[in-house]
Amino acid sequence: MAQQPPSLFAPWQVSPLLPPPDSAPVPVPQQPPLVLLLDGLGVYVETDYVGVSALARPLRQQGFRTLSDTHFLNRQARAVPDVIIGHSLGGSTALTFARDLVRRGHEAPLVITVDAAPGSPPCPVAHCINIHGPGFPNVRGARNIDAWAAGARFVNHASLPTHPAVEAMILDQTAAFMMQWRSAQAERPSEGGAGQSRPRGG
Repeated sequence: MAQQPPSLFAPWQVSPLLPPPDSAPVPVPQQPPLVLLLDGLGVYVETDYVGVSALARPLRQQGFRTLSDTHFLNRQARAVPDVIIGHSLGGSTALTFARDLVRRGHEAPLVITVDAAPGSPPCPVAHCINIHGPGFPNVRGARNIDAWAAGARFVNHASLPTHPAVEAMILDQTAAFMMQWRSAQAERPSEGGAGQSRPRGG
């Protein structure tokens, strides 16, 4: 009787169509960093013309996801942003929210405030910038930038976030953040997916 050829798929063999059982897991792509934009008093909807929510479009062009809210933080209180940008009372809220995020164990975000309201708390993270015009105080713990000296001279409080010089300063900071984040993402495959998902803000 002719001998049967050996089976190609013996029960003790692993199918060649399946990956080896000890193969490393495939890294899951991270979502792009999230920016939370907090407007001040009187700005309650996202707009391209006033407040920091006007930055949503250029930030998305840089590759970020964006969410907008008011200084009341009544829509996005559950967000865990990588970057928080706030104007006026929204700046004060940005500082308080960043402190709460760190207390809850989240990574410290990059915080940028524009004319943060008087009486704002100190900045709770290492990477913190406050851009302000005359009459608005420095924020303790932040790198404070005089907006008029930086090119936004004679610009009033309401218009400061949308002045080209101020927008350029903010977008320079977010572009640097995005570059670091993309660099960290590029390193993840060689580390078996264990690399940082985002640069630390503080």
